[in-house]
Amino acid sequence: MNTLNNRFSVVLISGIMAVVATALFFVVPITLTFIIAYLFMLVAIAMFCFGNLYMLYNAKSYPWFAAFPLTIWRYLLAQLALSAIFVIRESILPGRFPIGLFLFLHIAGLAFYVVLLTLLKGGKEIIEDRGTHAEAKVLTLRMMQTDVESIIRQYPEHEKPLKQVADALRYSDPMNHADLWVYNERIRGNISAMSKLDGDDKAKIPKICETLLRQIADRNDMIKTMK
Repeated sequence: MNTLNNRFSVVLISGIMAVVATALFFVVPITLTFIIAYLFMLVAIAMFCFGNLYMLYNAKSYPWFAAFPLTIWRYLLAQLALSAIFVIRESILPGRFPIGLFLFLHIAGLAFYVVLLTLLKGGKEIIEDRGTHAEAKVLTLRMMQTDVESIIRQYPEHEKPLKQVADALRYSDPMNHADLWVYNERIRGNISAMSKLDGDDKAKIPKICETLLRQIADRNDMIKTMK
């Protein structure tokens, strides 16, 4: 409900700003300068509305989108200040008005902020992509840790060595890399082998745990050399 109210508020505020901008037609002399300023104000209001609604529709990206509406606000204020300066200058000072310069500054400003917003969006995608990879890296070790904890429940008499392996996995660096594939597969293979032991073979668990601890240590040593 709060999100719905926020969306309504964004649309309402955008509508009010558009109405106020349109109302200026009744108090400001209608010139080409004013019409250009009005059109760019509508563009800024539309960007404000779209940017804030986009943020609300992508709640999971709030940390990144905190910069998105702020940038649009800056554009809104910048183009408003530019328009005010030129409109006041036209009404106070006589002589030929540099309408070409006025239009160029508005276009340049819009282009600058559009590029800035595009870069922000690209940065957001990179950050989210890295976050996804980081989660996958952590998941690899967490899954192996979960498997070991399951084996503890399967063979409680060997809880001590198995717990050491689970703790070693828990506190290992989650970094992942192609060069670590062999290490991960060796660790995963020994964990899988332990889960399939039965009968007298269960006595092999402490020995396998010793091997696993060495393999985990070797993996962590390799990570240190890669940093």
